[in-house]
Amino acid sequence: MDADVGTEMNMRHRRGINLAPPGDYAIDLSRETLGSLPEMYVLVAACPACLKNSPIDRWELGRQVGKRTTLANLAKRLKCSGCGNRASNRFMIGKLPRD
Repeated sequence: MDADVGTEMNMRHRRGINLAPPGDYAIDLSRETLGSLPEMYVLVAACPACLKNSPIDRWELGRQVGKRTTLANLAKRLKCSGCGNRASNRFMIGKLPRD
């Protein structure tokens, strides 16, 4: 389920979805919450230390921490499941293709 990522800012999700930093999609992490993020977006946690990325189940996370939690607050709490790094982890966002 996890895939290594390159050092480029734009990456690819295992399902072929282009991943980019939130700014590339004009998403303000300090305002956007798990509940307000449009359904077409997927969240992936990216670790700069070991270059691991992991998809985030935003619906389960919303049940655990609340749908009104901002993405900026969640980004501060990210911990890499590969190396345990807590510093400079970030969200990458992808847009699901429309059917």
